[in-house]
Amino acid sequence: MWIFLKKFYRDLGESRGQFISVLAVVIIGVMFYTGLYSALESLTGAAEGYFREYRMGDLWGDLYRAPEGIIKRIDAVPGVKMVTGRVVQDVRISMAKREAMVRLISLPDEKTDIVNDIQLKSGSYFSSAGGNQCIVSEDFFKAHRLTLGQTIEPIVNGDRVKLKVVGTAKSPEYTYEIREASELIPDPERFGVVYVKKSYLQSILDFNGSINDISVLLEQQADIKKVKAEMEKVLTQYGLTGIVEKKDQLSYNMLNTDISSLKSIAAVFPMLFFIASAVIIYITMTRMIENQRTQMGVLKALGYGNREIMLHYQTYPLLVGILGSMIGVFIGVFLVSNGLLSLYNSIYNLPIGETALHLRIVLPAALLALAFCVTAGYNACRKELCLVPAESMRPKPPASGKKLFLESLRLLWENINFSWKIILRNLFRYKKRSAMASIGIIFSTMLLLIAMGFQNSMDFVLQEQFYKIQRFDIKINLSGMMNADELNYIRSIDHIKAVEPILESGMELTSGWRKKDIGILALGREAKLYGVFDSAGNPVKPPQDGILLPVRLMHTLGLKPGDRVYLRSFYPGKNEDKDKKEVNIKGAIAQFIGQSAICSTDYLNYLLKEGVVSNAAYIELEDPKYEKQVMDSLKDILTVSTIQSKSEIIANTEKTLQSTSSIIIFMVLGAGVLAFAVIYNITNINIFERRREIATLSVLGFTSGELKSLVFNENFFLSIFGALAGILPGRFLTELVITMQATDTMYLPAVLNPSSYFMALLMIIVFTIMANLLLTRKILSINMVESLKSAE
Repeated sequence: MWIFLKKFYRDLGESRGQFISVLAVVIIGVMFYTGLYSALESLTGAAEGYFREYRMGDLWGDLYRAPEGIIKRIDAVPGVKMVTGRVVQDVRISMAKREAMVRLISLPDEKTDIVNDIQLKSGSYFSSAGGNQCIVSEDFFKAHRLTLGQTIEPIVNGDRVKLKVVGTAKSPEYTYEIREASELIPDPERFGVVYVKKSYLQSILDFNGSINDISVLLEQQADIKKVKAEMEKVLTQYGLTGIVEKKDQLSYNMLNTDISSLKSIAAVFPMLFFIASAVIIYITMTRMIENQRTQMGVLKALGYGNREIMLHYQTYPLLVGILGSMIGVFIGVFLVSNGLLSLYNSIYNLPIGETALHLRIVLPAALLALAFCVTAGYNACRKELCLVPAESMRPKPPASGKKLFLESLRLLWENINFSWKIILRNLFRYKKRSAMASIGIIFSTMLLLIAMGFQNSMDFVLQEQFYKIQRFDIKINLSGMMNADELNYIRSIDHIKAVEPILESGMELTSGWRKKDIGILALGREAKLYGVFDSAGNPVKPPQDGILLPVRLMHTLGLKPGDRVYLRSFYPGKNEDKDKKEVNIKGAIAQFIGQSAICSTDYLNYLLKEGVVSNAAYIELEDPKYEKQVMDSLKDILTVSTIQSKSEIIANTEKTLQSTSSIIIFMVLGAGVLAFAVIYNITNINIFERRREIATLSVLGFTSGELKSLVFNENFFLSIFGALAGILPGRFLTELVITMQATDTMYLPAVLNPSSYFMALLMIIVFTIMANLLLTRKILSINMVESLKSAE
């Protein structure tokens, strides 16, 4: 075997560049596999352990008001393990930096096990020293540079209430700390959670002996649908506004969406690189074996068996697979995975630690890499090993030449210059090699389109949501129902151009046996600050006598325009089955965030019989520069419970999305390495096989530029062809990967701008130029005398 090792070392020295390029592709495949799956392992492990340890609920019931005794009735429902009743209220608070919103949540006066428990991060739990103590969510605490013992003053029912900060905490319920789905990205400067003693919060909200929120933890084998139905029966009379399952809970849903996204990427990307590496190894090994077939014949004649020769030639793919696995595992686990976890740590409140080597991740990655490499090497060898020694020792006859179909098009063929005729004949002479080179470029193009598709889709949603749909500058929520005319005092504030009252409510939608808790947004018929559009992007007015439903919701419930459904309000006294109203679906609308029905304010008055009232309003400014001045005026109005600035939401969203650009950069770099490796290897083989041809043309007077163009223009042809051929599968894969990210709270349409196709093509050409430049010296250094002496 020593002689084989010496020969392998010599062969490796002659093709270092090819070996490194193939190795790089395998490294990236293993890196993506181990990096993504290690991050998934750590993320899901941390989430599951955290949710289990702090008893994250399986069901949430949101009520208007119910006596605390209702907890015992829910606890008696079969399948229920634990129940916690709470008081929850969103309020406004003036901080040193800016106006913000906080969610006040009650906790037991004395520490005990509850559903949706908190993880105390600093300070202490409530003491008996005073009632007005609070524990603040850690991110909000840090964002506003609060200190333990400091007093904060949220506005509750029109009054400022002093709360003393005694600790900081995290909760499984708010791993993704946003107030509502429309905010998209957490902003701890704008929103936080404040936990207050239950007795004290009940007192200041006038909820003595009452609750408005129930969290339920189920037994492991419990039927969640049955428990939910029983809860609805018990709670309906207390103004049940909806029961949320764990899968639909905002934080859990957002986390699951990101985990699903990682899974879809992890399932696609590594396989593209493994297949590409197999293609490159096959081409490289085929060329190596064809050039060494005489040596193979001699070895067989000397008594070496097929198995020994096969093992010798398998050393190359084995070394690529083993080295690629080792380096790829190190980079994937300790760099890529930790980088991804740092990104998720900045978004989610999870106790995510450093990643570790897991055999169940490393072993499949290494085995996949080796399997693709070894299979490619075997297929390259087996044909030559079937030959008898006498036939192997003869040089392989050159590929036969024949007329191209293009030559029959005389007008076209006669107008093609001599160099391009040589290029086209060479491409069709080695069709298999040309096709395999194109496969690598196709994969590279697909990766580029997926990367740009994610970016285009996010940009599209931000543009549609914040500039086309949400045309207002500021949104305010009111502390209670108000007559629309009572908002005139807000219209009188300087620099406010327009105020449009709206009513946001929750309702139960029933269609046959299907039920769905939805939001409903009532707008004026001439509303201009909130755009409503159908799936084709055409503007739609709120109907006078019906509702509009999002396309995704209609698909889920099997509905179509013209169908009739039933709506039941969650308001106390109006939430019995007898109060259900039959409504007509007037049309389908596009909605990217949330799934809310749209109707006119007059129609909602018909449904609720409350008069023309509002609980929120959209505000348009004369000029965005007056935003701070107007918000300062609004915060002095105590009936305004929350104030949202659209510009701040946009800025925070764009800032957070910038951190995800590292993933897109990784994808682009991976596509670049793949394209470069394919072109480099194919060109290397091309130059080696055409040494005599290039030397002959050089003797005949071809300049160095003309010689380079023979090889490099062929590369450009293959690259452009592969890029164009990769557009359709790239588009399909982009749509598949992005569509898999859709949830009930957010829909990301697959968007690929025309400029993205152009950029993908341009980048493929740039990668090709880089490979060409690296191989320029190889063409010019061909020894003409030695090449012309070689056997034809």
